[in-house]
Amino acid sequence: MPTVTQDTAVDGADRPAVPDPAARIRRLLTASPDVATPTAAPATAATTAPPDPTGLLAAALARFDAPVDLRVRGGLGSGRRTLAAALRARGGWRVSVDDIDVLAAPTARPAAAPDIEILCLRTAPCRHEEAWVRRPRRHPLLVVATGLYEDDDNAARPTDTHHSAASPRWARGLPTVDAREPEHRSVDAVIAFVERAMDSLADSRVARLEAELERLAVHAEVGELAEAALCALEI
Repeated sequence: MPTVTQDTAVDGADRPAVPDPAARIRRLLTASPDVATPTAAPATAATTAPPDPTGLLAAALARFDAPVDLRVRGGLGSGRRTLAAALRARGGWRVSVDDIDVLAAPTARPAAAPDIEILCLRTAPCRHEEAWVRRPRRHPLLVVATGLYEDDDNAARPTDTHHSAASPRWARGLPTVDAREPEHRSVDAVIAFVERAMDSLADSRVARLEAELERLAVHAEVGELAEAALCALEI
């Protein structure tokens, strides 16, 4: 499986070795005479040498081997930072927090897709949030409603503004989460989602690497090497 970093404690149980599907591609790039190690240009050079096109393959492998990119997203006051802190405390994962209003802005520049995405909603989703959820994606997405409950705890806390006796219509069907206490049982569903996504991460990263190699296979300078890498990936 990919040599991704999950930032979680490793138990002492012996586990069978799983073949790394990208190992053959790494050997291919290392052995290829077309892959040259970039060198610094002389200080007196008038122009900068163009980048090595084979660096595109190296970049694809770097994304394959990178630590797990787990992102919690939401608007202002959505509870995204609170949920991210709970995931760090419960799972020991490295979690990044994004502002969905910035990401979904019409002028926003495209960003690399994460491995796992969680979207926090505290109020009815705005049009740009609904459009964001409908975007096609290869990675797992979980949408949660924060601070809304339909359980027996509400009867004991009728004045708690973070809870309501009944979830509003827009939140029905969504997991409801209160992450102010990391051990709260509502966080369990999010933990389970992340664990399932991590279990399937190897397959999704292989698919992403394969798609990137197919795109590079038509590159004028690195196409042949990308095709060879595709063949190595399929062996």
